[in-house]
Amino acid sequence: MKKLSTVLASFSIFFVVGAVSVYAQVINLPNPFNCGAADCTLFTLLRKVINDILLPIGGVLAVLAFIYSGFLYVTAQGNEAKLATAHKALLYTSVGTAVLLGSWVIAQVIETTINQLR
Repeated sequence: MKKLSTVLASFSIFFVVGAVSVYAQVINLPNPFNCGAADCTLFTLLRKVINDILLPIGGVLAVLAFIYSGFLYVTAQGNEAKLATAHKALLYTSVGTAVLLGSWVIAQVIETTINQLR
């Protein structure tokens, strides 16, 4: 029975990979980092990576971490050890969010300073 499930799983993976490779030739995705010919510098690339990839992913993870911390507080039910764990999770989540937003602010200040020096 285990051999049959392994064979079926491998055929399904083969089918999915084949279907994806066929549709990959049909779908034309635009380049998200296309900066155009006028303003194509390292700063624009870094700005796009930070603003379009890192900050949205970090924001979603921060919200999920805050929700998880709240869940830990609710499920602690007065247990001191679980409350300490929940408090530590909330503290680490807050510090991580502050680091994420602080790094974005520092990057904006550095970019503004460099642009003023030009």
